[in-house]
Amino acid sequence: MTDIQGKVFEDFIPPATTDGSYRGKKEQRDATQKHFRMKLKQELGTINQRLKQCKIKVKLLLTGNAIQLQATLPLKPGDTHKQGRSNKQYKISLGIPANFDGLRTAEEEAQELGKLIARQTFIWTDKYLGVRATKQKGITFREFYDIFELKYFANKKKTRKSIGTFENYKSRYKSIFMSDEVISAKSLREIVLSIYSPSPRYEAIRIASIISNLLSIDAKFTALIIMQEKRERNIPSDTDLICYINNFQKQYESAKNTPKSIRHKWRIYKLAYGLLAIYGLRPREIVNKPDFNWLLSSDNIRNTFKVHGDNKTGYREVVPFVPEWVDLFDIKNEENIRLFQETMLGCTTSRELHLKVGLISSNFVRSKIPFQPYDLRHACAIRSHLQGVPIKAASDNLGHTVEMHTKVYQHWFGFDNRVKAFNQAREEQNELQRAYDEITNLRNKVAKLELENTRLRLTSRIS
Repeated sequence: MTDIQGKVFEDFIPPATTDGSYRGKKEQRDATQKHFRMKLKQELGTINQRLKQCKIKVKLLLTGNAIQLQATLPLKPGDTHKQGRSNKQYKISLGIPANFDGLRTAEEEAQELGKLIARQTFIWTDKYLGVRATKQKGITFREFYDIFELKYFANKKKTRKSIGTFENYKSRYKSIFMSDEVISAKSLREIVLSIYSPSPRYEAIRIASIISNLLSIDAKFTALIIMQEKRERNIPSDTDLICYINNFQKQYESAKNTPKSIRHKWRIYKLAYGLLAIYGLRPREIVNKPDFNWLLSSDNIRNTFKVHGDNKTGYREVVPFVPEWVDLFDIKNEENIRLFQETMLGCTTSRELHLKVGLISSNFVRSKIPFQPYDLRHACAIRSHLQGVPIKAASDNLGHTVEMHTKVYQHWFGFDNRVKAFNQAREEQNELQRAYDEITNLRNKVAKLELENTRLRLTSRIS
């Protein structure tokens, strides 16, 4: 069965989506679950066929998140049959989870039950009456930590992305939930309520939800979320972006505490800044297998950037939001690219990628840039809106849905950009009016010329 578990996702192709929002993630999650369920049913059918061939009068059923045994058995104590028979078909729940390890357990239980039926020695014990299954077997947070990974990947495909996600969950589990307390809805809730900051509590709720789902604990945490106050933040203008790109060089070459051996490293972060500003990329997309060969290729006449498929929303080719900045920001500087590749690439784990992204953020702070790396992406979303770029084209370029794109620029639009949008709209309206007035004047002039031409022709004939 272990081999089956490892091969279950070999022929699975996740749905292609550029949606990194809840909807897009749900689409991929649902597709994964559907595939897993299909493979589970296939294997269950194989086991049932095997049981039948061995003349074992027990069948396995997949019901919700559990596997049940079905067999014709002597009547339960206190039960009756409508036709007065002494036997009846029953479904037996033994608390077996609906995964491949569960199938192995279920087959073993079916064989054991089949032997009792064949020998006519079956009796209704607590096990088959379901008493054992309904009893809450206490497991502590520390005990569950040791099997957390096994449970988490019981119905999930292991990929670089999913492993990275789990590593993040496991780290938070260890820092928040590690104790000898028995896991229950009450203990999960108490731990969540002990955290008072909005963001850390939200992370705790995420882990608590995963734990409760894996252990089939009926617990809801949505009401425990602390709503964060909306941050007031103005996204950098194009003027700001042009102004601050040279801060990295200034800081590295002038700072007294910067060793001479690393003063050239401003090139790395200037390149990162430029890529984020021009293409609206996620910071992780520039350190996770960027295609610099394509960026430098003579065939790349449109100066596009190719995001690797092993990123949040898969592969996409990105058109520069401001093509003129490719030259202005010296994006194709081969020395800068070489240094960037040597320092920032070659990550093999999600944690390493996270650390590289952190380096970019910390160097924004070090170089006294008054905005964050992700703000450059928001700036692209807003700029595209102000430029009148169709929302679908802009959202595809950024690698998210139209819905997410709209949400982003509405959330970060800011007062200054609202003023700019109104002024731009008025200017366009004024320009349209000027064009209309000019056309009207030209038409009037043409009409006067035609009248004069007619008058001259009549005068010529009279003469």
